[in-house]
Amino acid sequence: MTKTSRARRASAFTAAVVAVAGTVAVAIAEPSAAYSATAMVRAAAEVGPVVASITPLMGVPEGGTPVTIWGSGFKSVNADDPNSVMFGDKPATEFIVSSDTKIIAISPAGTGNTLITVASSAGTSKNTTSIFGYRLKLGAEFDSLSEKATGGGDVVVKVLDGTVGATSSQFAALKITAKVGGIPTTKVTWVDQNHVKIGLPAVTKALPAKIQLVQEGFTGPESTSVVNYFPVVTTITPGAVAVAGGDTVKIMGTGFGGVDPTDADAVTIGGVAATYFQVISPVQIDAVVPVAAAGDAVVKVTTPGGSSADGPKIVYRSPLTIDSGQYLRAGGGVHLLTVTGGTLGANAAEYAAAAITVRMGKTKLAASYVDATHLKVTVPPVSSETVEVTLWQDVVAGPPVTVPVAPVVTSLSLVSSPLSGGATVKVKVAGAGASAATNFTFGSYEAVCPVSGSGSGVLYTCTVPAATQAGPVWVTFTAGTGTTSKFTPAAAFSYTDID
Repeated sequence: MTKTSRARRASAFTAAVVAVAGTVAVAIAEPSAAYSATAMVRAAAEVGPVVASITPLMGVPEGGTPVTIWGSGFKSVNADDPNSVMFGDKPATEFIVSSDTKIIAISPAGTGNTLITVASSAGTSKNTTSIFGYRLKLGAEFDSLSEKATGGGDVVVKVLDGTVGATSSQFAALKITAKVGGIPTTKVTWVDQNHVKIGLPAVTKALPAKIQLVQEGFTGPESTSVVNYFPVVTTITPGAVAVAGGDTVKIMGTGFGGVDPTDADAVTIGGVAATYFQVISPVQIDAVVPVAAAGDAVVKVTTPGGSSADGPKIVYRSPLTIDSGQYLRAGGGVHLLTVTGGTLGANAAEYAAAAITVRMGKTKLAASYVDATHLKVTVPPVSSETVEVTLWQDVVAGPPVTVPVAPVVTSLSLVSSPLSGGATVKVKVAGAGASAATNFTFGSYEAVCPVSGSGSGVLYTCTVPAATQAGPVWVTFTAGTGTTSKFTPAAAFSYTDID
């Protein structure tokens, strides 16, 4: 056989490399030399596997968690080699190479944190961040309990399917938190290796809530028992409503997001369902109050988690009014009014709590308690024939009453005279028609009283008529409206039998 020189063999190897690389060329080479060159180029073209990320990051200690591995260079992975995909020092239970960038592997049993690596004939992945953590799905067991929507309470739970460390330091290393009704809370403290205490968070929806323990982001199963959150009512405005019902009140609190708008009994006043209600927000409900008797009524809000505790109340008020047989004096001053339709309270304290006010038209009058059916009011001077008087309890108004205003004598320049009379007295009068007053009398004795001026009242100059009997009398007149004046202390005059 003819031997080939070293120079010719080198030329043939170069030609084989060029041909494998895809370059257009003509090459003559020994079969063994061409095969060897092709294998070397293929090896040079192979890229080792790279792991970019994994999902999920955690699984249970007994294994069996499907883990998707993302990266590149996976086509060269030997699917028949169990050591191609490793969880730490343990091979995956099984794996499938879906593409050059994706492998799905089933985790073996294990503990702690392990590095996932992928190997092929081109090498092993070098990524050090593809850490898979073995975590326990810790369960929670406790007796169901009730808790207000504002939270703040706590519950000790028994840990199922694992432990939480023999010491508080070991517990801290496990990074255990909790979810209550899906709301995360870090208020979890170690009690012993089988128990933890969980601080209950505030909620906007007062509903039954299950508890889940979470180990470093790995959430365990929901508890079978529940925390029954119930709503909280803090304030109600207005605080008083009419017994006839129909007033709208604003109920403020929290947990109202759990109210069922189709439940007619979700909002009750004094045990009776509200005529209508609307959940405005988790902290506000507007409700229309039903008919009720006078007195206090507890407002309750109910959700599937329970009912609000007894707290703020509203007061049903009867519409108070004044006796229509009364009148006011045109000169104003203190008046005693008789109240009907209800009571002002058994004492001054109850009267103050009822927040009674008296309005004459739009004018608020100063008022004070006398007894359960009487009060005193201070009235300003009035020039009209009638006024409208309304009694209020808080925001509850009674029916307005039209009260007549009586013309009156407001002052006398002289308050006594001998029986012979003859003295001059300036008489000031007030009231509708006061400027056209007639029929002045001193007791039963008629007097001549021409008008002589006006200002804060109308002034008449009267000549005191003679009398036949000594003693007090009352100065009267008839206003231009035809109404006879009413008595006031300012109208008192006296005859004496001493000259």
